[in-house]
Order: sequence, then structure tokens, then C-alpha cells
Amino acid sequence: MKKNNENSEYIGKFLKKDYNQFKDGLLELLDDYKRKSERLDKIIKQSDKMQLRLIEANEELDEYKNNLEIKVKEEIRKREEKEKIILEQSKFAAMGEMIDAIAHQWIQPLNILSLKLNSLSFAYENGKVDSDYIKNFETSNREIIEEMNNTLIEFRTFFRPNKPSSEFAIDKMIKKVLLFVKDEFIKHKIEINFDIIDSFKLLGIENEFKHIILNLINNSKDAFCSNNIPKRVITIKVYKEEHYNVVEVSDNAGGVPDKIINDIFKANVTTKRENGTGIGLYLSTQIAQKNNALLDVKNIQDGACFTLRIPK
Repeated sequence: MKKNNENSEYIGKFLKKDYNQFKDGLLELLDDYKRKSERLDKIIKQSDKMQLRLIEANEELDEYKNNLEIKVKEEIRKREEKEKIILEQSKFAAMGEMIDAIAHQWIQPLNILSLKLNSLSFAYENGKVDSDYIKNFETSNREIIEEMNNTLIEFRTFFRPNKPSSEFAIDKMIKKVLLFVKDEFIKHKIEINFDIIDSFKLLGIENEFKHIILNLINNSKDAFCSNNIPKRVITIKVYKEEHYNVVEVSDNAGGVPDKIINDIFKANVTTKRENGTGIGLYLSTQIAQKNNALLDVKNIQDGACFTLRIPK
């Protein structure tokens, strides 16, 4: 009986000790859970704040995106308006030059017609007017008038929109441009050499390519005058490369200054000392890009060389 009491007491002590350990462990677990729960609450609160900040950031980003789209559209609109103004300015400038060229070309035939009319009365007074004289008089004057008429027709078609693309021969197109500037370039003592190494045809808007050639040779003419070059020669070469049809316009007008040669095709960049707008070459490169062509420039001995490469 005594032994049983001792065993019961021992077991009781053991169970009490184990219970105390269990209780202490459970309390530790509860404390740990409480700490982790508090930490989790903080994390959740921080997460809520981050989520709220993320929503605000997304709203700010959407607002910035909308404002950026508006600004981009506005800048595109302004650029398109600027390009339209530049195009119109270029057309007016080219038109003024063309009118001046026509005036120079008409002076000589008009003088000839005037002399022929004066000679008619003189021939009549001296009894030289007969049917053959009248026939020759009419034929020669018609040829002069026909040449003047062709010049005027070319001038009218030059500035028409001429939107539909068509196939045209490059050499004939360049000869039409040279017809306009012939007398003007003679006046400035400029010699033009036209070298057709390989002829080819292009599919595009002929008047646009006329503008490129006219701008390039007028650019050379202005350089000759600005730099007071005594011997003035422009060489136009037409030839083929493996992947390109090429038109090359070179001169001995002194070349493009190194400080602007890399920007020469930008709007408002000019080599002219006075009244230079920088529109002509800018418009030329815009037309070239529109037709998937490449227009570049390099300085050569005594001058510059502009090269227009049109993909075959």
C-alpha cells in the first residue's frame, strides 16, 4: 500500500512537471503566434498601402500616357502644318525662278519675231514678198512660236499635282528641266554637261523628280554666284548600279562647308549668304524618301556631288 502511494506520488509529480512543460510550451507557441500574427497584420497593412500606391501609380501612368498621346498628336499636327508651309514656300520660290527662266527664254524668240515683222514691210517695199517668201516666213515663225508654246506647256505641267504615277524616261525628264534653265544658265555663263551612260525608265510622279533635278542644279548655280567662280561647269550623269538607278549632279562651285554638310538636307539649313531659305534641298530629300530613293552629298575636288539613287 505504501509502495502504491509512492508510485502515485511519483507519477503525480511527473505528470505535473510534464503539464507545466506542456503549458510553458503552449504559452510560447501562443506568444510566437501572437508575434507572427502582429507581423502578418503589419505586412497586410503594408500590402494594402502598396496596392493603393500601385493603383495611384497606374492612374498617374494612364494620365501621363493620355497626355503624351495628346502631345504627340499635337506635335505631328504642327509638323505636318510646318511641312505644308515649307512645301508651299518651296513651290512659290521655284515658281518665281521658273517664271524668270521663261522670261529669259522668251526674250530672244520675241526679238526674232519683232525683227521678222520689221523685215516683212521692208521686203514688201522692195518687191520681195511672193508666195515662197510668205511660206518661208510663216514656217519659220511658226517654229519659233511652237518652241515658245512648248516652254509654256512645260511650265504649266511642272506645277500641277500630277498625282498618278506613270513610267517616264529619265533622260527626257532631265532634258525638260534643262529647257527651262537654258537661257538663265547661259546668262550666268554656266556650262551643263549631260552624260547618259545608261538610260532607264522610272515609275513615279515625273514632276516630283523634276523638282529634285531643278533644286540641285539651281543650288549649284547659286553656289557659283556666291563664290564668284570664273569657270562654271555642272555635270549630270545618268547610270546604273547593281541595285540602283543613279542620277549624279556635280559641280566645281567650291563644295559644301564641312560644318553644315551633315545637316545640309535639314529644313532652314543653307549655304547662301543672303536670302537663303534652305527649303530646296530639304524638299528634295523629302521627295526622294517618299519614292524610297536615297539622296546624299559629298565634297569632291573644287565642288560638291549630289547623288540620287532610286531602287530598281
